[in-house]
This record gives sequence, structure tokens and C-alpha cells, in this order.
Amino acid sequence: MLKSVQTIKDSCKELKQVSSLTGTALLTALKAILAQFTIPVSNIFEIGFTQVVVGVCGLYYGPVLSGLAGILMDNIEYLLRPSGPYFPGFALNEFMTGFLYGLFFYKQENISWKRVLCAQLSVTCVNNLFLTPLWLSILYGKAFHVLWMSRLTIQFIRFPIDFALLYIVIRTVTKIRKPRV
Repeated sequence: MLKSVQTIKDSCKELKQVSSLTGTALLTALKAILAQFTIPVSNIFEIGFTQVVVGVCGLYYGPVLSGLAGILMDNIEYLLRPSGPYFPGFALNEFMTGFLYGLFFYKQENISWKRVLCAQLSVTCVNNLFLTPLWLSILYGKAFHVLWMSRLTIQFIRFPIDFALLYIVIRTVTKIRKPRV
């Protein structure tokens, strides 16, 4: 618990660093570009690559800056490619994704597959299995449990793909990154 509080404090300091803000802006732009290249599998399921960018942002800049960047990313993506009505709850999803990845990855020297698995599991449970069905229920008036069941089925397929992509990218970035001074 104390380590998480210190991680959040350290991440708040990133807000004062020009290099951190610049790096976050570049990752935000990259995420906006990658969001345009999703692979539709069905009308309710698509494979995207944007979550790895958020994971890298969490790795470098921590939970606070990554979470705030997530809100910005969500709004930019909606402006570039709107799909349905705008709903601010989805910006909260993006904040939580960046925040959770930041908690798991920020200032970690060697990131194991277990840490990546826990991070991806947290994001999947909080966002994909709880918040997204809640927002869809509010938006469209459908029963939460019906939406939850359909999301659960999708997550069984999507989770291994998301985990593998995130693990490969995070491990690669941790091998090539230079220590920050």
C-alpha cells in the first residue's frame, strides 16, 4: 500500500517534467494513429493495438500522467473516429487503464510475465467486465447482466491476445530503454 502511494507521488512529479509531457504527447499521438487501425472480427469484437501504448506510457510516466493522458486520448480518438454518442464514462475507462498500468509498471526494473498478467487482469476486470457494461447499460437501457455476459465471452477470446501483445511490447521496451537521469 505504501509503495502504491509513493508510486502515485512520484508520478505526480512527472507532471512538472517537460520531457515527460513531451513523451506523453508523442505516445498520445501514436495511440490516436493506432486507434485507426483496428481489426474488426465481428460487430461487437475488434482487435486493437492501442492498449500497448498506454502500457508503455504507464511504464515511463506512472499512473497519474498516464491516467490523465488516457482522458485526452479518449477525446482525441472520439473526435477522429466517433462511434456512437459521446459518453464521458469511457474517458474514465481510459484513465483507469493508464492508472492501473502505471501502478504495475512504473519504476520497475524487471517486469515479469506475472506482473503483466496481473496488470492486464486488473484492466480487464475493472474496465472490460465492470465499467464498460455499466456505461453501455446507462447509454442504451439494457440490463447490466446481459451486457456483462456478452463482455465475458469476448474477454475469454481477447484476454490472451491483449496479454501477449502487452507482454511482448513491455519486455522489449524495458530491454531497450535508457535509464532516466
